[in-house]
Amino acid sequence: MIKGGMPNESQKPNGAVLAWNTTVTKSGDGRAIVTAQTPLGDLSVAQAAKILGCTSYTVRRAFRAGLITGSKPGAIHKRSDGRESNAALVLDAQSVLNYKESVTQRGMH
Repeated sequence: MIKGGMPNESQKPNGAVLAWNTTVTKSGDGRAIVTAQTPLGDLSVAQAAKILGCTSYTVRRAFRAGLITGSKPGAIHKRSDGRESNAALVLDAQSVLNYKESVTQRGMH
């Protein structure tokens, strides 16, 4: 299971914020143990939307506006109809977190 998250201010080591690939293990008594696996370098649009608390449409608009960086690594061939490739959009996790922080600081989120 992949969960994206942001620690609170007191948990930020040297101001760094990371999105982590985690596993959640539920025990018989109702408790859950969350284990961090690896920091995520890239995020899907759905993961970014979950972290930002918005829709995937909003995430794509932020990408098109240049507010979030990413790429379409599967976009090898140019389409004959002149439209953009329909390859999956992969977003840079740090740019998503930076965008969230800037929106939060402006008080718009």
